[in-house]
Order: sequence, then C-alpha cells, then structure tokens
Amino acid sequence: MDQFQSLSDYVGMIRRHVVLITVTVLGGILLSVLYATSLPRLYETSALIQIEQPQIQDPTAGAQSVNASTLQQLQIVEQQVMARDNLLHIVEKFNLFAGGDIQNGMKAELLRQSATVTRVIDPTLQWRSDISPTALSITVTMQDPQVVALVANELVTNVLDQTRRRREERARETLEFFKGEEARVGGAIRALEQEIANFKSVNAEALPAGVDEAHERLGELRAAELDIERQIVELNTGLQPGASTVQANRVLRLEEQRALLRQRATETEGIIARAPEVERTFNTLERQLEKLSEQYRAITRSQAEAETGQMLQKSQQAESFTLLERALVPEYPISPNRKRIVASGTLVSLLVALAAAFLLELRNPVIRTARQLEQQVGIRPIVSIPTVEKPNAKARRHLIRSVMLGGVALVVILILGIVVAG
Repeated sequence: MDQFQSLSDYVGMIRRHVVLITVTVLGGILLSVLYATSLPRLYETSALIQIEQPQIQDPTAGAQSVNASTLQQLQIVEQQVMARDNLLHIVEKFNLFAGGDIQNGMKAELLRQSATVTRVIDPTLQWRSDISPTALSITVTMQDPQVVALVANELVTNVLDQTRRRREERARETLEFFKGEEARVGGAIRALEQEIANFKSVNAEALPAGVDEAHERLGELRAAELDIERQIVELNTGLQPGASTVQANRVLRLEEQRALLRQRATETEGIIARAPEVERTFNTLERQLEKLSEQYRAITRSQAEAETGQMLQKSQQAESFTLLERALVPEYPISPNRKRIVASGTLVSLLVALAAAFLLELRNPVIRTARQLEQQVGIRPIVSIPTVEKPNAKARRHLIRSVMLGGVALVVILILGIVVAG
C-alpha cells in the first residue's frame, strides 16, 4: 500500500493497466448485454370493469345487504373465471404455452399465475369490510404483447358472461323454487281442507256446537225417562191381579219407551264423552291448516318478489357489470429492464477491473518515482533519470491507446444503442 500515496499513483496504475481494465470492462458489458437479451420480455396490460349498484333494490335480497351480496357475487364470479376448465378453454383457444411438453394442469396453473383479478375500492374506505367495490381490474402478464391483450379481453368477456348468466340463473331458479313450493303447499292445503271437511262430517255431533245440542237432548231424554217411569209407577201401583190386559199392555209400551230413551241417552252420553278427543283432533287439524296458510302467504309474497327481481334483470335495473376500459396491446415491456442490467454490469465490471489492477500492483511493489523512493528509504535522490524512449515511440503508444479507447467507446455506444433500441 506504500506505493499509493496520492491520486497520481492511482492514475499511473490505471495508465499502466489500461488494456486489462478496458478488456475487463468490455467483457463485462458484453456479458451484461448477453444476459439482458437472453431474459424473456414480459408485457402487461389491464382491463377495467365498472360495477354499478342496482337502481332499484332487489326484493329477493331480504335482510342481506347489497354490499354483502355484491362481495359474495364477485367472489363466486372470480372463482368461476379462474376455474381450471375455463382457463384450459382459454389456453386451447389462443394456443398458449405450446412451445414445450407441458401438461394441461400446468398450463392452467401458469395462466392462473399470469392473470390477476383485483377489486378497486375507494382508498379512504378500504378499512371497512362491508364496502362494495366500484370496479374490477383484470391484469395479465405474458411474453407476447398481442396475446396478452387477447387473453385479458377474453377474461373480461368471461367475467361479464358469468355475471350475467349467474344473475339470470339465480332469478330463474328462485322463481321456479317458489312456484314449486306454491304448488306443493297449495296441494297440501287442499288435501287438509278435504280431511277437515270429512272429519266434521263424521264427527259433527261431537264438535263444540253439536255437544251443546247433545247436552240439551240428554236433558230432554232424562226428563222424558223420568216422566215415563212416573207413569209406570202409577200404573203398577193401581194394577191388581186379574186386571185388564189393556192396562198391562200400556205398562209394557211405557217400559219399551223407557228402554228406547235410555238407549238414546247412552248414545248421547257417548257423544259427549268423546267430544274432548274430537275437539283436540279438530284443533290440531285447524292449526296445521293455519300453518300451511301462513307458509302459502309467505311463499306467495316471495314469488312476487322473485318475479320482480326477474323483471329487474330483464330491464337492466339490477346490479350490472360494465366494461369501462378494454385491454390494449402494450407497446413496451415491463421487464426485464435491460438498461439497468447493462448499467449494473458495466459498473460491476469496472470495479472488478480496478480491483484486478490494484492486486497486480500489490503483487509487484516497484518503486517508480523519486517521491516513492524518498518515502520508502528516507533518502532523497540527487537525480532522476526518466525513461528513454525511441523516437516516435511515445507518439505511437499514444496513438495505439487512442485507437483502442476509441474502438472501445464505439463498441460501448453500439451495445448501448442495441439495448436502448431493443
């Protein structure tokens, strides 16, 4: 390190190893250019889909908020668009990744990695989890600028188609479901009404209205029975042996009437006895009918709301996805940055060249100037004899160096021009 005491010593080192430095820097630049040009170019383009909130609230949403419904719909659409079958369809349509022996599953994964779907939300409201996105950005990155635009626009078309198809299918399936439920519950109501009618017809006397009449009838029967028994007692009291057969026959008829009244009273008591069970069964049937009627009314309202939602879809009054910006063919690649790579390679090669020259100087510690001799030995030289060169040798050496530096500069300019133009 003692031979490097001033800036002139470093300048002398560079002059002595100018060829090494030049060759090293030139080689580094060439390697940087080759590396930069070997990297595949990647082009990126984006398309924007605007999400418009429904002008009229869809009644089928119920208690679910519009924002939550939009977020759920977006998530489903993104999953459908990025599904393997859909990606493979795009791969086959544009003949993507056809250069190598790649399986279909890997092709779909490569396309999935090349495409991203981003929800655009107001930056000031990103902290809220229930905010609905205002747009959907689809970005695709590939090596071919024409293909990258085609793929991005194809994904946009898929998003729009999937969204429209899903809304229509959801409205149609909802309406069909409520229609089916209306028919099912309506049929159950008609069957239950017929069952209630049959039950009332069979058990009319044991129903609450018939039980009151049964109680009155039972009282009348008991009173009539008592009257007949009184008459029988009176006739039997005055009846003597050998009495007329007319009086005996009258007692016999009264006893037959009493037996008939007792039979009717027993039947009436049976009706009154089973009245509670009949009433309980009848109330159960009535509650079932009321429950089915409430279901039918709810289904009818939901069916009307589903029909309204379907009309909103047809009239484009519901939530809609609109293409705001189509993907354009990119003019410049986003990577690699060849200028930066070549500049970094040039800087690194220059540092390597200077380090190599410095190490060579350290391996050959020669005293070259009177100042170095005085610093190393401590003796000031009396005279310093310069290097004696042949005539025109110095001019020839300067000419060779100038030509070499000019050629290097020309090569560097050409390389940089290729990088910039490429």
